[in-house]
Amino acid sequence: MTVKEKETFLLQGFTEAQIEEIDLGMNAGIPVEIYANKSLMSQQMYQIRLGLMHNVDMSLYARPEYEWFQLEEIRLGLEAGLDVSLYDDNKMDSKKMHQMRRGLEHGIDMSDYLKYEPFVMRAVRRALINHVDLTTYVEQGYEADQLEAIREALEENVDIPQYLNIEFYGPAIREITEGIKENLDVEEYAKTCYCWAQMREIRLGLLSQVDVSYYKSPLYDRYQMAEIRLGLESGLEVDEYTSLMYPAREMQKIREELELGTALSASMSDEEREEANRDGVLVKISPDKMTAFIKVDRDVFGVVTRKDILRTLRLAGVTQNIDPRMLDNLLQGKHLGELVQIAAGKPPIDGEDGYYEYFFDTKKVRVPKMNPDGSVDYQNVDWYEEVKKGQRLAYYHASGKGEPGHNVVGDRIPSRRGKEMKALRGKGILISADKKTYTADIDGKIDFDGKQILNISPVLTLKDVNPATTGNVKFEGNVIIEGNVSNGVTITAGGDVVISGFVENSNIMAMGDVVFKQGVNGGGRGSVNAGGSVEGKFFESVNVKAGKNIQANYCLNSNIYSEGTINIVGTRGLLLGGTAFSATEINVSNVGNNLGVRTYIKLGVSDAMRDEQKRIESSLVDLNNKLAVLLKGQSDFQAKYPAEIRNAMEMYIKIENAIYTVNKDKEELNEEKAKILEQIASTGDALINVTGTLFDNIIIEIDGKRTISTLSSNVTIKKVDERVCIYKNNN
Repeated sequence: MTVKEKETFLLQGFTEAQIEEIDLGMNAGIPVEIYANKSLMSQQMYQIRLGLMHNVDMSLYARPEYEWFQLEEIRLGLEAGLDVSLYDDNKMDSKKMHQMRRGLEHGIDMSDYLKYEPFVMRAVRRALINHVDLTTYVEQGYEADQLEAIREALEENVDIPQYLNIEFYGPAIREITEGIKENLDVEEYAKTCYCWAQMREIRLGLLSQVDVSYYKSPLYDRYQMAEIRLGLESGLEVDEYTSLMYPAREMQKIREELELGTALSASMSDEEREEANRDGVLVKISPDKMTAFIKVDRDVFGVVTRKDILRTLRLAGVTQNIDPRMLDNLLQGKHLGELVQIAAGKPPIDGEDGYYEYFFDTKKVRVPKMNPDGSVDYQNVDWYEEVKKGQRLAYYHASGKGEPGHNVVGDRIPSRRGKEMKALRGKGILISADKKTYTADIDGKIDFDGKQILNISPVLTLKDVNPATTGNVKFEGNVIIEGNVSNGVTITAGGDVVISGFVENSNIMAMGDVVFKQGVNGGGRGSVNAGGSVEGKFFESVNVKAGKNIQANYCLNSNIYSEGTINIVGTRGLLLGGTAFSATEINVSNVGNNLGVRTYIKLGVSDAMRDEQKRIESSLVDLNNKLAVLLKGQSDFQAKYPAEIRNAMEMYIKIENAIYTVNKDKEELNEEKAKILEQIASTGDALINVTGTLFDNIIIEIDGKRTISTLSSNVTIKKVDERVCIYKNNN
């Protein structure tokens, strides 16, 4: 735009922001006459311009009655090829337009829900996408935050309906959901007399297996409940402060005193107790009041009586555990003039901590047997432990109460009850009514994290798998194949896949690990895709992708991709042909051969990491552009209207809310960006260890830098100063 053209627009009453949008359109070669209307705000022009630049017809909507938020939803819908006629009504709230558009993106028409507020529509839309029906709860009048909590529960297959009450807010429903997932007795707190925070304290107490009856009265506020729960978890005698007369701060003070082991103060002052001297008898008490000492002067021997000594001790406050033998010795003239111990308190005995007794192998480690040459024997390993429905898995032994003590002046010293362990949680388990016995609810494979999570997942066991007898296999749990897998089948598992026999050209997908006790010959077309690790005796002509590690005795003409490490083990372990990628480390005995078979090794930043980085950075660019437009709109309002007027304007409020939302979205994305950049930075230490022979002509790439190997042995390969270097190991 020339200076003269700009002056013309200014004379016509266009603002600087509007002229900038027209100028950008001219530079892009689009028909700016569609939106060069001074009755349109610059933000409206911006949306129309973006649409025209993406080859969508915005001419029907280039009217001031469409808010720019509405124009954005129409534009995005048109760009996605959606039927925007279902929502291109300028009287429709832009937030409802947004829900309509997002629904149409997934083939869902939200028109029937337009009578509800936008956030209710959002909950319904997200539920429908995940095949969850919230219609009943919407019709009953549940609000958006409640519906979101119900949706989350139903999507996780949590049996929440029986506990629902329209008086429960969303956070309360989430507390009930968490309790069900943790196998707790949620009936203890799924009551309208509790707010969500009180529910949380009771849930945490149940999870820690303390006696929540001490504090589950709704008359306690959340903070009082927390103080009592913390005391119970520390094994304290909380009776000292459970009275409702104590506010939470006072409860906290008493709890902390009890945790420090201080006793309740007695009626006598410390000055009165500290020292008493009656008729040549001196009494001293240790600062912790656990020991009392006495000195009887020689001058009063034969004059002072037992009664006199006991009276002096009593005046000093010493009433407990007086040593009669020492008293006799003093009356007999022994230890005169010496400060000797006359009484000792009784320390409290703390209760034993609660513990679990397990009836399965909790330390079972799936480590295959190592052969003398360093290779791995996958055949003779128990890869999992299987349990039967009704089998007892664990028993909880509750903590002991302990025995209180006292000091020499009679102060009671409470004992600590042993600490309770948190309840076990997981899927496929049943808990007895007394919360002590855990049994298997299904037949299946048992997994235990060694702490709190105990899962039983179903197991499908098959002999051979082939197109004729079994066809493709799809199972939500673990798939165990005792025989071979033939050509042309697909195996999909929600857990692990363990195959004892040989595997031919097939496609295997698992959310967990995949183990081949023999090996795989994929014929150049077979594939393995695991969320966890992939292990096997050998891989030949197969594509392998693992979310964690890959391990084999040898790998020939295969493409293997690992987000973790690759280990080709044994003195005869061989990596030959194809491509091997690891994000962090490759350990291998031998790479390549004398025939120069092409072998490509790559380490560093994975494609998944790069894609995630690009997604985040692209989203940040979009948000920054959106924020710039919002800030420009905010500035226009601030320049045009005084605060008392603009702060009451609906559009200005919408802009300010949108600025807040965009900034929060940016914060979240920047946190994600920091994490992915940290992951990427960690790949800078990626290396290859070759313990045997590295043959000629192996292509090695680390973080985009390449080298081609020459014949060597026992080397380490890593990137140094933007070069891939091969170092000879001394050992």
